[in-house]
Amino acid sequence: MTAKSNWRAILVAFSIGVVGAAQVGRIAPTIDVMRDDLDLSLTTMGWMASLVTLAPACLGLFAGYWVIKWGPRSILIAGLVILSVSVLLAGMSPSALLLLIARCLEGMGYLAIIVAAPTLISRESNTADLPRSLALWGTFFTLGLSVASILGGAISDAFGWRTWVFANFGFLVMTSIYAAIALPVDPGRIENASAHHAVERRLPQAPWLLGLAFLGLTLLSLALLTMMPTFLAETQGMSSGTAGRLTGLVALASIAGSAVYGLTTGRLTPKAILIGAACLLIISAFPTFQTGASTRVVIISATTAVFASGILIAFTFATVPRVVDDQTQIAPANGLIAQFGSVGALLGPPMVGYGVSKLGWIALSGMITLFTASFLILALGATRAVVTR
Repeated sequence: MTAKSNWRAILVAFSIGVVGAAQVGRIAPTIDVMRDDLDLSLTTMGWMASLVTLAPACLGLFAGYWVIKWGPRSILIAGLVILSVSVLLAGMSPSALLLLIARCLEGMGYLAIIVAAPTLISRESNTADLPRSLALWGTFFTLGLSVASILGGAISDAFGWRTWVFANFGFLVMTSIYAAIALPVDPGRIENASAHHAVERRLPQAPWLLGLAFLGLTLLSLALLTMMPTFLAETQGMSSGTAGRLTGLVALASIAGSAVYGLTTGRLTPKAILIGAACLLIISAFPTFQTGASTRVVIISATTAVFASGILIAFTFATVPRVVDDQTQIAPANGLIAQFGSVGALLGPPMVGYGVSKLGWIALSGMITLFTASFLILALGATRAVVTR
């Protein structure tokens, strides 16, 4: 942390995260166009969408140690370069196999970004601004997916999916160049004995509890947002396009939730924020997926639930610096959070889909309640572990 926050560096790191998240969501708005062009199956398209989370799900914690060794700026720029090359390969790929390989490589670049960016933000923020800067970081994924949904559908429909991919490549290259210019140089590779000791010793209990809590939070967020378009189409008679756009707008409520967390932290205790947001999320989840509810009730309830989840997401990222023994453990703790969240992204869609297919839409409200309760218990356990250390 610094005496004075470097907001230029903070905003650049946040913007890199948004660009990276847009690559995660880049596939969804082009599914129909890509299937027609390459004659791909739905199963292949499903893998295309999810493989980008494979590397974070397997290597998140290890990536945190890479950040310690090489520095967050170096890892961020490396991640952008890997992502740029992978996206270019995807745009030039003539077959599904090469597209899937490119998607796996994209996951490596995305992993570097989501671990290094919050670490750099923590380093460039002072103590007073840290909760707000990390709450801002908590909005990167939702904002990136929303941008991809809005631009991707329009560009791919008008000019083809490859034009959309090449547009992303161009933007990634420009972002890489600007990051190299704007981000402050890392202090240097850590070679001293104390830093090596920080790498070798285990993380304390609190980051593991926070990571497990984030796994449940990822699952409930996916339950809300991935099934919402299908629910609206089936129960409200909307077209798939209208339901998708409406879901994209609802998702933006998460950003408002993160902003509220940034304003209330310091005024309310973490326990009060957690319990309040969790109760709001559980209460709003049940009317969201009631098949007999009106469209207005569904949208208001869903927006409220996503808003509450945004508060919990911001809490998670803002809490990371408080659950480690010292600053050298922030990077591996961020990697751990990324790893658990990516496991949730891999497991969430099939788990939620299976529950709905067996028990109907009411199962979704029950699953959201269960995941919210698990988040609350584990997150409170993480904060309690900090206090008692």
